[in-house]
Amino acid sequence: MTQQVSVLPASRSHAKSRSASRSAPSHHAHNSGVIAQSPDHGNVARASSFDLLTGVYDRACAARRAGHLLAAAKAGDVAMLVVNLDGFSRINDIAGYDLGDRLLRRVAQRLASSISEDELLARIGGDEFVIVVHTFGDASRLTRFAQQVLGAFGEPFVIAGREYRVSASVGVAVSGDDARNAASLMRDAGAAMRHAKRCGRGTLCFFTGEMREGVQRRFAIEGLLHHALARGEFRLAYQAVVDATSRKTIGVEALARWTSNELGDVPPAEFIPIAEQAGLMESIGDWVLEMACAQAADWRWSIAPDIAVSVNISPSQFSERLVRHVAACLDNSGLEPSALQLEITEGMQLPDDAAVRATTAALAKLGVKLVIDDFGTGYASMSYLKRFPVDSLKIDRSIVAGLPRDADSVAITHALVTMAHACNMRVTAEGVETEAQAVTLREIGCDALQGYLFSRPCNAAECAAALSRRPVQMKNCHVHK
Repeated sequence: MTQQVSVLPASRSHAKSRSASRSAPSHHAHNSGVIAQSPDHGNVARASSFDLLTGVYDRACAARRAGHLLAAAKAGDVAMLVVNLDGFSRINDIAGYDLGDRLLRRVAQRLASSISEDELLARIGGDEFVIVVHTFGDASRLTRFAQQVLGAFGEPFVIAGREYRVSASVGVAVSGDDARNAASLMRDAGAAMRHAKRCGRGTLCFFTGEMREGVQRRFAIEGLLHHALARGEFRLAYQAVVDATSRKTIGVEALARWTSNELGDVPPAEFIPIAEQAGLMESIGDWVLEMACAQAADWRWSIAPDIAVSVNISPSQFSERLVRHVAACLDNSGLEPSALQLEITEGMQLPDDAAVRATTAALAKLGVKLVIDDFGTGYASMSYLKRFPVDSLKIDRSIVAGLPRDADSVAITHALVTMAHACNMRVTAEGVETEAQAVTLREIGCDALQGYLFSRPCNAAECAAALSRRPVQMKNCHVHK
């Protein structure tokens, strides 16, 4: 009897996979330009076309095969499917790299058993595969085939008597006027795969013209982000946090804003994920922290001696280096450590390791406060409360939006506030947009409120003017464009 280990959610598809009983990918005959799916290890030249770990073709061979088909086929006759395992890094983290390698070989075997000798399977990255398909212009056949590939992950993989459930995201691109070479076809299939991942695990997505525009915009944003700091294109906006009872402004959240000379205003929801993936958030985050500390220190000295400032921390910043940088910002600005709040988004999924625990402990020793943002939106919330020295929580706007009419939202808010107060934590509700929500949250026991009811994000000058008039609301603040 096998022991089932639920490492990852199963694929959404309930389709049964074909037999995966073969110990290696099938040895297809040299037929219609398709060569063997397993290397002849006695022939170095042939072996160079194969992935040594899994025995399937490599990226270069897949590109050559696609190039040959594209040269001979009509537009729409050739397709590529990029298959990427969902959350594969967690397999390595939980079970080790050796087991991860064994799982990749099993995945390759199962995918090989799902294709015919007219198709070609290759491994093109750590946990990524590509399948080259001659569609003969039959779109319905391609759709069925792609669903079949996705269905190959419907059953668990059994390794050393244990079951590992793994899902995959699949992106499909078909040759056309804009994709008449192997590189562009693989690029488009990869873009479709990443779109599928954003839609959720175990998802299939076909590439569209709109995605091409999105890919081009992402490429442009990434290129421009590399120079945005040096060009002085970033600025900070500030949104008020008010006391739930007095409505006095007790803090502000510093928010990064980017106005590109070429693209104009780029929303944070668009540029921040791209900056994260490009490895740029550490430098951007450093700048935000420096500017926010300096501004808060100035306000505390001049107009608001008790104001606090909150800064969002990126996962890429979360290391021993962050502690040193926070200490330097506090020292350079003269800001009291207790006036700085570092917000960790609940979705950051910080690992439970000694380095992270040491970082949070060192930050707490400095005297800064740790806040869990977007609380209640993911599985890690309770874990964070146990692992980190948290000072306060920010209830996510998705929960606040249901107040006061939705009974479940009221009950959840009650429970979160009661739990936080029992743990000596303060509670801020974000996304407050109506007076009814504010009243309900105050009655439930929330300590602070944040949202458009009190203030939209403002530039520093507008925020300073509003702070000078406290406790007058900052409702009319906005960011000048």
